[in-house]
Amino acid sequence: MKIRIAPEFKNQMAKEFNTSKQNVMMALKDYNQSDLAKKIRARAKTLLLEEAEKIQIENL
Repeated sequence: MKIRIAPEFKNQMAKEFNTSKQNVMMALKDYNQSDLAKKIRARAKTLLLEEAEKIQIENL
C-alpha cells in the first residue's frame, strides 16, 4: 500500500536514513521489502501520526 506524505517529510527521511529521496519514494510505494524500506515506512507512519495529533478540532 502506497504511503502519501508531504515532500518535506520525504526530504527529512532521506537525510535521517542517509539515502536518496528516490529510495524513500520507492519504499513509500512499497516496491521492496528491505530492512531500510520497512524502517522508512514505519518512520513515515510516525511522522503522519505526529502531524495528525497537531490538528485542533472544535467541538460542535
